[in-house]
Amino acid sequence: MQLPHLNWVNQDSPFLRQQRHGFRLLSFEGELEPAFNRYHVSVFLARMRWALLVAMLLMLLFAVLDAISLPDSVRKQTLAIRLGLILPVLFLTWWATYSRALRPHFQVIVGLCSICSGLGIVGIIWVARSQHFPLPYEGIILVTVFFYTLTGLRFVAASLCGWLIFFAYLVMEVVSGLPGEVLLYNTFFLGAANVIGSVGCYFLDYSTRQNFLAQGLLQELAEKDFLTGLLNRRAFSERAERSWRQAVREHQPLAVVMMDVDFFKRYNDHYGHAAGDEALRAVGQVIGQHGRRPLDSTARYGGEEFVGLWYGVNEASIQAILEDIRSAIEGLELAHVKSDAAPVVTLSIGMAYLHPQPHQTLEDALRLADVALYLAKEQGRNRVVGKKPGSSSD
Repeated sequence: MQLPHLNWVNQDSPFLRQQRHGFRLLSFEGELEPAFNRYHVSVFLARMRWALLVAMLLMLLFAVLDAISLPDSVRKQTLAIRLGLILPVLFLTWWATYSRALRPHFQVIVGLCSICSGLGIVGIIWVARSQHFPLPYEGIILVTVFFYTLTGLRFVAASLCGWLIFFAYLVMEVVSGLPGEVLLYNTFFLGAANVIGSVGCYFLDYSTRQNFLAQGLLQELAEKDFLTGLLNRRAFSERAERSWRQAVREHQPLAVVMMDVDFFKRYNDHYGHAAGDEALRAVGQVIGQHGRRPLDSTARYGGEEFVGLWYGVNEASIQAILEDIRSAIEGLELAHVKSDAAPVVTLSIGMAYLHPQPHQTLEDALRLADVALYLAKEQGRNRVVGKKPGSSSD
């Protein structure tokens, strides 16, 4: 996936910072790595399941082949390994892919499955060698190619599995007394398969991370305000609607808040639009710092107007949060000589506090918050005014 034009993305974006820093060691910074892990599972989950089903089918077909072609001295032990070890491990791993609780551990689970399967094949070859039966060693190459390409293992996990099985095979053949010339060629081909698999897996892991960053940047372009990094109006409406419906179901209170930078047109006219953009960016950062919980939302609503929703907070707490925002904006000490409210940039805040009811809508709450914002401006600006449904002057 092609990255969007980076000048269009908010410069504080963690996706943008990571893209600029690079990730040659296949690791992201901070919260991006756990987010990538979840993304990787979502992308490769179906592949993992189908790959495991195919592996189980092939294992059954090889068991049939063993049953009809191997001598008795080799057949029983070989079938015991295929049907008693490898097949159950494959089945349990396939079953585990349907557990959401295990998804964060899929790399470990699938990695252990690959190691058990690979060591099982090494064990089958050992049984054949011990009985002086010329069983082809190529089965170990098939397993190696399989977990490098089909299981969704990432570079580190796949490489660890591949080279561990490589050395297990090497030790087994040395102990079994395989002639040196044959061992050399077998080892070379298996080693080459691991080199090809490791390199291919690295580039696949790298490109998957590129796609993850590109999707994150594209989502931010669609949802985030370029200047402030807050949600844009459309994204806020979508998230706030979800929080509203959840509040109705769970009977939780909501605070819907409208905020406006005082006398901002005068600020722009006096200091210029570049300074105005910097002021809005600083205000947006303060507001965003106070709305980080999963069901809270803060956004730039348009121009110098901001909006926020806080979920499940009591009235005293939200009053304190909003007063912190107001005082923090004033504390930025951004000079505003044209303001009638204060000699610095300030914020007027109107809050609608309510327990959403089925007959009410988010638009109703926004209108009530807008009324409260009007009252804050009417009372002199640089203040917080709250209203509830049914209170006077609605």
